[in-house]
Amino acid sequence: MNDISAEVTFHDSMGFEVAVVRLNQEMEVMSSAMKNGGEHLTDTFVIIEVPKLYDHSEPLEDMDAVFADLSIPEHAVGFMTAAEVRTVLTVVDSQFEGSLCKSIVTAGVSNRVRAGDIITDMPERLRRSVERAEQRKRRMGTINIIAISSAPLSTEAKMNAAIVVTEAKTAGMQSLGHPETGTTSDAVAIVCPPGDERLQYCGTGTPSGIAMARATREAVAQSLRSREDFPEAYSFVKALEEFDVTPAQLWDAALELYIPNPEWETEELKTMFLSSLEHYEKDINVNSLMMAAVLIERWGAHDKIFGLGRGEFASDPVHLIADEMLGMQLAQYIAGTRGLFEFHRFDRHKPGVIGRMGPFIDDILCGLVGGIMSSIYTKKFEEG
Repeated sequence: MNDISAEVTFHDSMGFEVAVVRLNQEMEVMSSAMKNGGEHLTDTFVIIEVPKLYDHSEPLEDMDAVFADLSIPEHAVGFMTAAEVRTVLTVVDSQFEGSLCKSIVTAGVSNRVRAGDIITDMPERLRRSVERAEQRKRRMGTINIIAISSAPLSTEAKMNAAIVVTEAKTAGMQSLGHPETGTTSDAVAIVCPPGDERLQYCGTGTPSGIAMARATREAVAQSLRSREDFPEAYSFVKALEEFDVTPAQLWDAALELYIPNPEWETEELKTMFLSSLEHYEKDINVNSLMMAAVLIERWGAHDKIFGLGRGEFASDPVHLIADEMLGMQLAQYIAGTRGLFEFHRFDRHKPGVIGRMGPFIDDILCGLVGGIMSSIYTKKFEEG
């Protein structure tokens, strides 16, 4: 087993913060790096920190300028990131059954995404990122991973390792609660010493793959923790967007069961409803009950509720009553006993968008809308 040692130094160069990693020997590299990507030989890696809104048509020009300024050898492999390299660069070693791996990571996930999805709220993410940068000096990022095996790897094993590292990166994110798989600009380097006796496999079931996965998973998590890059909490109103439910649609559903009172203005009731919704959007107990329903709905959609057979959840079986229990609790929390009566009225009719929802979402919306409308009726009656 080869010894893996790496020296990390930090520099200011050409207006950039730069991390330079020097290994104790020249190694084989297979990477998606910006400079000297593909298959390569080197003992030096460079990670350049660029501004949050960095936009350069020829970024290699900046990288080459840094290389020249710091006298970095031309064979070095170069990465870029908007994460703060002095803060987030993390080195983790892992050993399993004689296989040793070192994983060197810089991570930031402002541009996080689940593979295959399209980021549709980038302007809003940039706005929040700027706010966080002002508060905590955080910026957008990329997950750069340099995973080093102590043993020589065949080409097939390097490809195995690239899969392992990618899966471990996602596992590291998920250990902090991120549901995404990575960012839009991640880069990976698989590194090993040259040699005649090479491992033919480096999958998740091999000692080398397990060591590499553990090192990478922990390095990604540590790197994200170092910049407090945790998932952002969001309200139930935001969560309902996943089901294409909007506040306007909830009001329309409420209006369907409203029995007109000639002394009340419908527009005033609408204003009161939307204002109440904004109020309860900030209520931790309402959010807790709503998000409980959302999470169970997700489980049920994938047949992950123990005790229900495959496909049974979608039919809303009669012996499933936990959905109604959640809805009743929410209605009672908002409007007391009167809220329970209104919940049952909404549950019988399931007006508007509510009728298109699954078992838990429809009942929790009955509790939400019924509870709010009951509280509005009570207030109006008390006003005389």
